[in-house]
Amino acid sequence: MSDSQYGLVVSILTLGGLVGALSAPHFNDKYGRRLTLLGTNAFLGGGSLLATLASVPTHMMIGRLLSGIGVGMVTVVVPAYISECVPEARRGFFGALTQLFIVIGIMVAQVLGLVWSNLERWRYILFIGVLLAVVQSVFFLPFCVESPKYLASLPGGLNRAKKSLLRLRGTSLEEVEDEINDWRRDWAAHHADRHQQLEEEEEVATAAFHNVHPPSSHVNVWEFLRSSYFRRPLLIVLLLQLSQQLSGINAVIFYSTSIMSTVFPHASGLITVSISIVNLIVTAISAVLMDRVGRRSLFLLSASSMALMGILLGWSIEYGYSMLSAAAILGFVAAFAIGLGPIPFLMIPEVVETRAVSSACSVGLASNMISNFAVSAAFLELRNWMGQGQVFYIFGAALAGLIAVAIMILPETKGRTAEDVIRSGYSIYPCHYEQLHVAED
Repeated sequence: MSDSQYGLVVSILTLGGLVGALSAPHFNDKYGRRLTLLGTNAFLGGGSLLATLASVPTHMMIGRLLSGIGVGMVTVVVPAYISECVPEARRGFFGALTQLFIVIGIMVAQVLGLVWSNLERWRYILFIGVLLAVVQSVFFLPFCVESPKYLASLPGGLNRAKKSLLRLRGTSLEEVEDEINDWRRDWAAHHADRHQQLEEEEEVATAAFHNVHPPSSHVNVWEFLRSSYFRRPLLIVLLLQLSQQLSGINAVIFYSTSIMSTVFPHASGLITVSISIVNLIVTAISAVLMDRVGRRSLFLLSASSMALMGILLGWSIEYGYSMLSAAAILGFVAAFAIGLGPIPFLMIPEVVETRAVSSACSVGLASNMISNFAVSAAFLELRNWMGQGQVFYIFGAALAGLIAVAIMILPETKGRTAEDVIRSGYSIYPCHYEQLHVAED
């Protein structure tokens, strides 16, 4: 395989992910979260199988493309599914668990890579993807319920939502009906505020949009991007995703082996595993803190710490402090895991109403992958032009600018419904009426 073919095999997964992200809202809203997840296993399992059996580069590329489509769809569907199924008080914990299991998967893949990365066994690594798709399709997803909030958003779907919620909560019918009534109250208040806003603004175009799309209809990607009504959540989604990628996390991980090999020259194969262990431990801590400290606080702490570690990494590389570089890399990864790792997709369902969540997640993943590609493609050129250490100053400066924006527009969503956040005008902290509502509950 030539270098150009190898590069295409590696990068085509991102292209597939972009296709999957943009197509996911259609399937997510038409067939529901559960059936869409079942369908993605066809892409994940089929792509892995084709890559496992590949005898020519073209087959490997097609397999990677199919797997990328599945990855893109899963990344859009899972945050919405989790957010709509778990109780509000536990959303942060379960949302962070998603990132935790991603980190576990990466670490397991790296460990398997240490054992099976040879001519005789490399196909075993790819075949694991086939096994996981089969196990999930046969033993897990068939026994999962559909998202109750998704069902409740459908015309005549309240009874199905009650049955789904009963299975999830395991409580009495009265408690389930109380929870669904709370949703309906929030939705009714939100749409009443929206209707009043339209009347006050007297905008014919916006009013027409409102009339064409009743509260129960779903919003596609184009509508989410162009409607002024979704301008604020769109900015928040872009802020979260760009912060994750412009932090330079992928560049740091990419460069970490060459940096830490100067400190531990005989253990280069274990370097990436040690970084994954740090990532795993701190992500587990983040899951515990998410519903206690809050998303906004952890985001600002994480981004600020990453900016500091990035500048320290650049300075230590520039002046040849290898041990300090190694410490800065570990600190950088730990800072990422505490906030910028789990928060960007966790917060999307918390700032966007149910009918637009799929499209918001799709836009978020697309912007994440595009910025990821841009950073990955430009990193080596910038490093060669600016120097090995100075390039990390750019990431620190980018994060500093994004932190300033976050301080002004990023709301705290801990303990708040998406409807509360929207009705408050995306206020940074809960309004007085929200606090009264919580007290009454």
